[in-house]
Amino acid sequence: MTAIDPISRDVFQHQVAGIAEEMSMALRRAAFSSIIWDMYDYACGLFTPDGDMLSQAETIPAQLGIMSTAIGYMFKTILREDWNPGDVIVCNDPYHGCTHTMDICLFSPVFHDGEMIAITSTIAHHVDIGGKVPGSEGPDNLEVFAEGIILPPLKLMEAGKPNQAIFDIIANNVRDPEGSAGDLRAQIAGCRTGERRLAELAARYGNKAFADLCRACLDYNETFMRRAIEAIPDGTYDAEVFIEDDVTTDQPIRLHAAVIVTGDALTVDVTGSEDQRANGLNCPEASTHSMIHYAVKCIVAPELPQNQGNDRPVTIATRRGSIFDPIRPAAVSVRHITQQALADVVLRALAPVGGANAAAACQTSFPSFVLGGFDDRPEMANDDGSQPYYIIADILGGGMGGGPNADGLSAVDTHGGNCAILSAEIMETLSPVRVQRTQLVEGSGGAGEHRGGLGIQRDFEVLAKGGILTGYCQETRDDTAPWGYAGGGPGGKAKLIKNPGTAKEENLGSKIVGLLLKRGDVLRARGAGGGGWGDPAKRDPALAERDRAEGYV
Repeated sequence: MTAIDPISRDVFQHQVAGIAEEMSMALRRAAFSSIIWDMYDYACGLFTPDGDMLSQAETIPAQLGIMSTAIGYMFKTILREDWNPGDVIVCNDPYHGCTHTMDICLFSPVFHDGEMIAITSTIAHHVDIGGKVPGSEGPDNLEVFAEGIILPPLKLMEAGKPNQAIFDIIANNVRDPEGSAGDLRAQIAGCRTGERRLAELAARYGNKAFADLCRACLDYNETFMRRAIEAIPDGTYDAEVFIEDDVTTDQPIRLHAAVIVTGDALTVDVTGSEDQRANGLNCPEASTHSMIHYAVKCIVAPELPQNQGNDRPVTIATRRGSIFDPIRPAAVSVRHITQQALADVVLRALAPVGGANAAAACQTSFPSFVLGGFDDRPEMANDDGSQPYYIIADILGGGMGGGPNADGLSAVDTHGGNCAILSAEIMETLSPVRVQRTQLVEGSGGAGEHRGGLGIQRDFEVLAKGGILTGYCQETRDDTAPWGYAGGGPGGKAKLIKNPGTAKEENLGSKIVGLLLKRGDVLRARGAGGGGWGDPAKRDPALAERDRAEGYV
């Protein structure tokens, strides 16, 4: 390997990061579905030919770590020597390194002067991939087969030509075939953008220097992480949190993490967590690894650019048949709320040694729903008089936890999420749903020397004759609410309420599956607040007065 000076290395790291961001823009601007172009539920990344992540765009963390696991499975199924110029590999199988079936992952090799120099990848949440309910996610699913079409590693594009059979099979199994095809092609556009820019970069440096710079970036991040871990006292740090089941039982699911720090490396052991459940809350391998790496980086080196070198000092221990390593064909479609809680429990374990990077619990409530059906409003009829079919999704955020130096932010999607709330104007344009109001939840931030951020609440009114609703959240109970730290109070709880403030008001609990909403029905979704940090009696009086004046308490 040629010696690489630090300036050249850092310039190169920023160059590949810029390419990942350009891929992101290409994908988002070409996408058909609002969950991608308005809510940012997608990710883009660059890899070395060996499958090490080189850079990523800053969109949704929950999907970024996935590609690193998935690419290993791709190599096992389609040997690397069979990856050719113009190919695009597709997969969405949760048991081949992907997440849930709605997240479709693409990989495309990059060649320069006849040599594979890199791989581009995009992953995007498709609003529907088939299955028993609109949106494909079902908390009560027993098997992954109920969660829509499953694609093993296949060549979606071969030597630049589309495999039309795959496009046709997908189109015939989803509720929005036009949108799904458009989103797939947007993902391909993202990959192709990365291919062009990486080939230009290799032409500038030459293939050998390009490979040497890739290795230098990975090695630097590994060294940085090891030195940061070495500053943490050796020992075992553990914690537990609970999340709702509310499908197979009202008994919560216990999640446990032990972080063992030894010198310049650490192990995150989640084998003490409960067995897999007979529902869709199980968290597959890729999501487990993704969120553990995310949580460790938050504490150890949040400022470090993301690449595979960050993960080298971290070992992960799981247990087959557990909630974090389920056995096929266990259902996994609602794995997001479990992986959010996984980040939470690892961060709770590391809070005592996290210093300024630590915080009380951020909300992981993730109130989300998908509504699907026919839009029977007269003005929306097709030219032939038929009713158009719609699918609309939204995700709410909540409060971040307070930290040792600052209050938590309000109304944000935290940890693996980072999705934007859907614009009310877009929702009302694309579906028969009116957003009646969107507001902060007064007093929902946990009390503390530094209070937690406030939750967010939104009311949705159905304007069509009917729609099928599936949704979920967590942190709805005292034993699952966001925890405070060092004397801080818990964050406010999440809720899903049908027809609030009327004689027909109904608390829907934490899981909704296939609920028929009729014209005039209202769904209120509320995200949890963040936990407080420190003794509330120590809060600065001026800040406490501002809280009262601005309606925070």
